[in-house]
Amino acid sequence: MRWKIFAGLVLIVVIACLAISVGAFRRSTVAPDLEAQLTPERMAELAPRGRELALAGDCFGCHSKAEGPIGAGGQPIGTPFGTIYSSNITPDMAHGIGGMSRLEFHRVIRDGIGRDGQNLYPAMPYMFTQITTPEDIDALYAYLMTLPPVNMEPPANTGIFQFPVRWGMNFWALLNFPERHAPNDPSRGEAWNRGAYLVEGLGHCGACHTPMNFMMGYEFDRSLQGAVIEGLEAPPLTSAALTSRGFDVGTLTDFLATGIAPQGTSFGGMHTVTHFSTSAMERKDVEAIATYLLTGPDGKVPPPAPPPAPLPVASGELAPGRVTYVSVCSGCHGVDGEGIPNVAPAMRGNSTLALADPLNLLSVIVNGVPTQSFTGNQRMYAMPPFAHRLEDEDIAELASWLRAEWGGQATPVTAAQVSAIERAVD
Repeated sequence: MRWKIFAGLVLIVVIACLAISVGAFRRSTVAPDLEAQLTPERMAELAPRGRELALAGDCFGCHSKAEGPIGAGGQPIGTPFGTIYSSNITPDMAHGIGGMSRLEFHRVIRDGIGRDGQNLYPAMPYMFTQITTPEDIDALYAYLMTLPPVNMEPPANTGIFQFPVRWGMNFWALLNFPERHAPNDPSRGEAWNRGAYLVEGLGHCGACHTPMNFMMGYEFDRSLQGAVIEGLEAPPLTSAALTSRGFDVGTLTDFLATGIAPQGTSFGGMHTVTHFSTSAMERKDVEAIATYLLTGPDGKVPPPAPPPAPLPVASGELAPGRVTYVSVCSGCHGVDGEGIPNVAPAMRGNSTLALADPLNLLSVIVNGVPTQSFTGNQRMYAMPPFAHRLEDEDIAELASWLRAEWGGQATPVTAAQVSAIERAVD
């Protein structure tokens, strides 16, 4: 028994030493020329550029609470292992980044190393932001230092994150933090390359739209092929997937810039992105993102697929779903699925209905959607939850009819799929 205890202690020591060694290696990669601070004049010159980059990165979507001051942190980020609260990124000296040097800020963005030399948790998407150029990191630093300082300390993390487990992130990073570089193809033009830089870097679109492995590391060989996050599907963002849902560069740009397009409105986590990030960005950057996402492997943007025709499914099988739609849905969404501006989105051509997995559609029907504001004084009224107004079988029949009528999906939805949806209602 004693030798087992001794062997266990030796193993712990070896693991700790390896972790420290890996951490030391990761902390030794910063260019020494970043030791010099930027002059006030250079900071002022870079700040406007940094604002656009902060918007592209949706920094304030994570680092601001809805009811709190901008950049003060405290936004809860749920994980299977506990809750992480976002940090204060205002230039407050006590709880923010006011005392963070230029060098330390570069380490955060590029290496995922905090100012105290500790590993950051991957809630900070440094796997993506590492490709940001030094000049742009400087610009982001300069802009954040212009924010009003907020003397506010975020709550303490919960679950496993309240224990000293950051050293273990050295091993996690060794296995899940590959060296990445910004895509660059001069033959594809300025817009494509700018979009690639934003999508794959600060924009970190893959943080939601890329599958994860069992360690919650990103499977970059399946980049942008879709994932499930916070109970909703973040659908694939490949060129083929987007064009199959009817998007072209114009409509995808409009969707990102306003949150509204013929394919539907943004909701869930995507509404946070369009509301706080892409709708406030320069139009040319949003169009560059759309251009990159929609460009196929051959370097061309394929034409969007036409809206799917109603599927010839036996009327007896789907008639109950149509009756339910006319009874409880058509007052807002229209008898013919045309929708009502500033009230409810159209069902005809809605890309949510065209997804192979009915998860998002069922979640919206079961749990509803709060009132949403979009750019240009546009809004959509709250959709009430139907979890306690309709039986699971009724919801399944409704979803099956919607998907067949306007989504081109013939696979029936089952009551079991409905009951599996988390019901966030009383």
